[in-house]
Amino acid sequence: MKAERKDKRIFFLIMRTVIACVLVLSAIGAVAFAWLAPYKGLVSYAPISSPEALHIGTGNGDNVRYMRFDGLDVESNEEYFDKVFCVYGSGVASYKIQLAYTTNNPFTYNIFHADQSDEYSAGAVEYVTNETTPRTLYYSVNGAAIAGTFLNKDDPEDLIANDDLHDHTYGEYDEVQINAEPVYWQTASAETGNERRYFVNYYILRVYKNDKTSNDRETDVLCIAAKTV
Repeated sequence: MKAERKDKRIFFLIMRTVIACVLVLSAIGAVAFAWLAPYKGLVSYAPISSPEALHIGTGNGDNVRYMRFDGLDVESNEEYFDKVFCVYGSGVASYKIQLAYTTNNPFTYNIFHADQSDEYSAGAVEYVTNETTPRTLYYSVNGAAIAGTFLNKDDPEDLIANDDLHDHTYGEYDEVQINAEPVYWQTASAETGNERRYFVNYYILRVYKNDKTSNDRETDVLCIAAKTV
């Protein structure tokens, strides 16, 4: 299954359905993940007749396209980088958050619940809203990292995925470099939405740089999804 790496540049899609949204990080190459493959033709699509709607957004409930990852400087003294995102929608009582990511870089990830404020506090993530008159909002971690489960790792401490979900991801194609085998993770317990009216829940995605010390332009796919349960 392992193949020589020829190109690590990958294209990141935005796709929206009643089940999930996929986060854009970059725009170079193409890939499809198992959770997302059924929706690859449904770009920016949501049936208006559906009684439920669930989306991924960023700070202030803004569209996910305003979430940017182009400023990760691993040569800084920071141990990690925080990015705010949200899950919003209506008619959804509960959902699980899912991550799928490649491992060209030694990054690891945690997700935390977040509180929104108009005032800065130590460690808060600053977000400038996408409004006619932009506002600056701040998002702070609330509690411990959300517990989750890896679906295709031999050991949770492993960096790379095993091949348990290879066929589900790539089908019969087996010329896949080991770091392009995506890791799948999802929250252990359901998150609370609102079955009757609109809701928005904020989160912080924490990206740990670990042993990465050089800005060598390695690129990874990172997809965030929310699925009703």
